[in-house]
Amino acid sequence: MSYNVNLEAYEGPLDLLLGLITKNKIDIHDIPIHLVTEQFIAQIKKWEEMNLEVASDFIVMAATLLEIKSKLLLPKELEYIEGDEDESDPREELVRKLIEYKLYKDIAENFKVSEDLYTKVYYKPQEDVSDFRDPFEELGAVKLEDLVKTLETILLRYNKTKPNESFYEIQREEVSVEECTRNIRNRLLNAKSINFSELLCESSSVPRIIGYFLSILELVRLKFAYVKQNYNFSDLIIEKRG
Repeated sequence: MSYNVNLEAYEGPLDLLLGLITKNKIDIHDIPIHLVTEQFIAQIKKWEEMNLEVASDFIVMAATLLEIKSKLLLPKELEYIEGDEDESDPREELVRKLIEYKLYKDIAENFKVSEDLYTKVYYKPQEDVSDFRDPFEELGAVKLEDLVKTLETILLRYNKTKPNESFYEIQREEVSVEECTRNIRNRLLNAKSINFSELLCESSSVPRIIGYFLSILELVRLKFAYVKQNYNFSDLIIEKRG
C-alpha cells in the first residue's frame, strides 16, 4: 500500500500567514485575528504530528498572533496625539509587514515568470552580410550621383571623338567583366593608382567602357580597391587598398 503525502511549502511565517489570508479571501487591512490564529496554530500542530521540525520563526509568529488576539479582547486603549484621541490597532504592525512581504513576493514572482519566458528564447547570432553590402557604401567621398554623371561625361566624350562617317560596319564586341576586372587588378599590382581613362582608348566601345565601370564597382565591393575624384565629374582615380 502506498501513501501520497502533500506538504505545502512556506518560506516563512509571513508566507504561511499570507497564504491563510488568501485562502480565506480575507481583507489584509482587516484581518480576523481569531480565525487566522487558530488556523496558523493548527498548521504548526499538523507539522508536529508529522514529526517535522518547526522553525522558531513560526513559534514566534504564533505567539505574536496570540498576543494581538488577547489585546483585541481587552478594552481598547486610547492614545492622545496632538490633542486628538486615536484608537491604536494592535494589528497595524502586522498588516504593514504583510503588505511589504506581499509586495516583494509579487516582484519575485514576476522575475520568475520573466526568467522562465526568456530561458525559452533563442537568439540567432548576426551573420556576415558583407558580401551583400551595397558596393556604393564603399566608394568613400565619391557619391553615386557624381559617379553616374562622370560615366555620362566619359560616354559623351567617346561619342564626340568617334569619327563621323556616313557608313560603317557594326560589329558586336564581346566584353567580359571578369577580363576587365583582371586587367585592373594586374595594373594595380604594378602601380599605386590608375585613372579610369588609362583603361580606355579612342576606339573603346560603349560596352567596354561600361564593362570597366562595373569592374571598378566589383573591386570596390571586394575591398580590393577604392575610388576617388579630384573634383566633380573629373577622371576616376582607382587606388589599391593597403
